[in-house]
Formats: sequence, C-alpha cells, structure tokens
Amino acid sequence: MKKHILIGLAVAQAAALAFAQGAGQAEFRCGGVGDAEQQQFKAQAADHDMLVTFASTTGAYVADVDVKITGADGKVVLQARCGGPLMLVNVPGSGPHQVEASFNGQSQRKAVTVGKQPARLSFTWSVS
Repeated sequence: MKKHILIGLAVAQAAALAFAQGAGQAEFRCGGVGDAEQQQFKAQAADHDMLVTFASTTGAYVADVDVKITGADGKVVLQARCGGPLMLVNVPGSGPHQVEASFNGQSQRKAVTVGKQPARLSFTWSVS
C-alpha cells in the first residue's frame, strides 16, 4: 500500500514539474501522440491561453520542436522543447506575445494576442 502511495506522489510531482515553469514563466504541456491524447488536448484547449500544433506540409504531425515565447516587453517567458505535436500553454499576463518554433533547422515566428479567447497556432514545415 505504501509503495503505491509513493509511486502516486512521484507521478504527481513529475506532472507538476512538467507543467509548471515557475512564477513569471509560462506553463506548458506537450503531447498529442495518438488519437485519444489528441482529442484530450484539443478538449482542454479552452482552459489554456494557447494550443500550438506542429506538422509537416504533408499534414503529418512532427515532434521535438524547440519553442520560445516572448512577452510584449521582449522577455522570454518560455523556452522549451516540445516532444509531441501539440502544446498547451499558459503565459503570465495578457496581450501580445511572439511564438518562435524551430524544427529541422528551420525557424518560424508568429505573433499572438493572449486575451479572453484561447489562441490556436499552427506551424508547418517542409520535411525532406
């Protein structure tokens, strides 16, 4: 019984660390591998500032994307590698943000305004 509690606590701590990035920093979670997890992420998007999708121009999802998000003041609020094709993000404060995503040596940047409605961003790359 105690072993199950310790395992449960370890899993809960790992999940909290994976999602929370600290005060003044964005919080994120990556995933979306498999249909069930994709549906779960898309359903949870309404509770987050952003849902970011990573794919190739052929429509296939991609993973291991480097992401950097900066606020209106130019300060980096998130710098992470997303191991899945979907990323749920909460940023500190509202207003304009820049999202830069890099995959396979190619970077793209998009502007987004965080406010009352969750933002949805998609990044696509040509994959040879």
